[in-house]
Amino acid sequence: MKHRRLDLASEIKRASLPPRLTGFLYPLFEAITNSLHSIEDKYGEEAYEQGFVRVKFDVDNKRISVEDNGEGFTMKNLEAFLTPFTGNKLRRNGKGFGRFISFKIFERVFYSSPTTFEDGSESSAIFEYKPLSDTENLQEIEESSLIKRHAYSSGLSVVFTDPLEGYREYFDFSSPHSDDGYTEEAILTAVLDHFLLDFVQKKAPKNFIFEIADAKFNLADYFSESVRVRDEAMIHFEIDGETFEFKFNYMTIDAEKSKRHSLYFYADSRATSDLENIAKGLRETPFEDEKGRRYNYLVAVSSSYFKATQSRDKIENLGVKITHGNSEKKLKDALAAEAKAHILGLEPDYTGRRRKVMRAQVEELIALDPILRRGLGEKSLNEFVEERAILESKEQLAQDLFVARLRSKFDFRKINSDTPYEDLQRVVRNNITADAKEALAVYVAYRNDVIKVLSEMLNRKEDGAIAKEDAVHQLVYPRYKDSEEIDYSAHNLWLIDDDLAYAEYISSDRTPKGKRREKGSYAHDILVNNDNELLLVEMKRPQKVGYDIAEEADRATDNPVQQLISQVGEIRDYGGITTSGGRKIEVSPATMVRGYVIADWNADLERYLKDNDFKITNFGGPMAYNYYTTRNVMIEVLAFDRLKDRAAKRNQVFVDILAGRTNYAGLKVDLLAGE
Repeated sequence: MKHRRLDLASEIKRASLPPRLTGFLYPLFEAITNSLHSIEDKYGEEAYEQGFVRVKFDVDNKRISVEDNGEGFTMKNLEAFLTPFTGNKLRRNGKGFGRFISFKIFERVFYSSPTTFEDGSESSAIFEYKPLSDTENLQEIEESSLIKRHAYSSGLSVVFTDPLEGYREYFDFSSPHSDDGYTEEAILTAVLDHFLLDFVQKKAPKNFIFEIADAKFNLADYFSESVRVRDEAMIHFEIDGETFEFKFNYMTIDAEKSKRHSLYFYADSRATSDLENIAKGLRETPFEDEKGRRYNYLVAVSSSYFKATQSRDKIENLGVKITHGNSEKKLKDALAAEAKAHILGLEPDYTGRRRKVMRAQVEELIALDPILRRGLGEKSLNEFVEERAILESKEQLAQDLFVARLRSKFDFRKINSDTPYEDLQRVVRNNITADAKEALAVYVAYRNDVIKVLSEMLNRKEDGAIAKEDAVHQLVYPRYKDSEEIDYSAHNLWLIDDDLAYAEYISSDRTPKGKRREKGSYAHDILVNNDNELLLVEMKRPQKVGYDIAEEADRATDNPVQQLISQVGEIRDYGGITTSGGRKIEVSPATMVRGYVIADWNADLERYLKDNDFKITNFGGPMAYNYYTTRNVMIEVLAFDRLKDRAAKRNQVFVDILAGRTNYAGLKVDLLAGE
């Protein structure tokens, strides 16, 4: 039996292999594909019942064999086998030289099939395939240990043996060089993945035997036991002016047999190496049903559109841009989005739980930062959440809100002399009002956070690590600074009085001469000069006890009233105060000075104040006051709690406005509801 030599060296050099395991299994995939086509040609609609495929993965001899009961070699397909690009494979979306790739992995390939020879005789012949031979491509040989005669009256056996270096390790499942998690089942899973749609459509026979490492599996049973068909759907996309249909088959597979949710692409029922991991954006872990079965989703997408550019290892046209929803996407991304959306519809319990978590996260984000509410626009919270991807993190939700809010802001650069009067009215009525509410929301949220920090400082027990007086002082006004060095945004004097935030001059931890405290002099904690009125603040350590009016007290800080009087005396004697820039601010003897002592109220402090002839009240919280004529100073003593509560109540007014708890002009207004 003579067969011409084909010059296929260039074809083999050009044939490329996909990486890792898939590349190693390509000869096996090619042989199984040929078997399925041969069985379909012989049995037609009876292929599922009548067909037979046996695969043997021989670990010991590093050999793979495939046998079937299909058509086998006939004069017609034998001629096609030896001639690339005959058109036979093109009708099934093949290219006709897949068998040449075998020699990228194995040195020798054998075939055996009942064959009709040129003289009309029939025999179960055995051939070694040598595509680069100078004489014959198929060389008839005798039966050997490498290949036996085909055991059935029809069909074909193929044997791949003598793997090249770099591929031998795939026969050793204990090799340290093999991939992590590489097991015998990885081979089964790879075959099942590749022919998934054939199993779904029952184009693979029910007798599909796979022998590996002394174990025997029926892959049809393996498929039916671990994979369950869940649903199917059709969608249509317009591509380059033409409408194409895409069919989705949805299946679930036991979690132990698949590590993730995956999308597969098929052309004419043939899988390619293109696949999409759809766990991201769907669910990183398996689903679980009421019986405890844990499973992932397998989605097979098939379409005639894929056929035009499918090569052996890739579908080339998945990157084409199409319109999907309100945006332009790659076809692959649009198909993945459709698959994930459909799966979420099949899993309503999971979807409901996840959306509930996302709603709670959005509510928390808006509570933490009210400015983000503007990101909802005219949507309700539920509508906003429903439009988000199911696995958006809290950070992604915050980003979405921020971007939506930014896009909704009015660009005031659009206003010019040509802007219609009605549009100007609309800007004043809607946009400026909205921006004002937004700014107020940010400021209120900031003040609320400062009050919370102050509360924590006051309640924390002294641990000796940091003096709490210094921490509270720093919160109210940065130490050793003045208003010539920092502006009003860097301090929180509003905790004491909102008017103080905008004073003419403010100083902290400085002497009247603008220096740090020297021996024998006093440095004020905080000094505020504004409109011919001078204010001094002396803060005591929270939870301090022990006060004494005696001048010989062990610590001068135990007598805060005398501290304030002495500080005022130094300012009177100096005639003013000096700023950090060397500028002297005159303080007239007629200028009344207000002094504040801020401390935790307790029995020691109350006794001390009574001994200093202070008048004590409890209106809105404990406080005391006394006027000293000689130095023209009014001293008030405030409890930290009273200070905190007064600041919180002032801020609550703004909180009520933002929450809609106001009756401006007699109308109940919800300022958080958006326009």
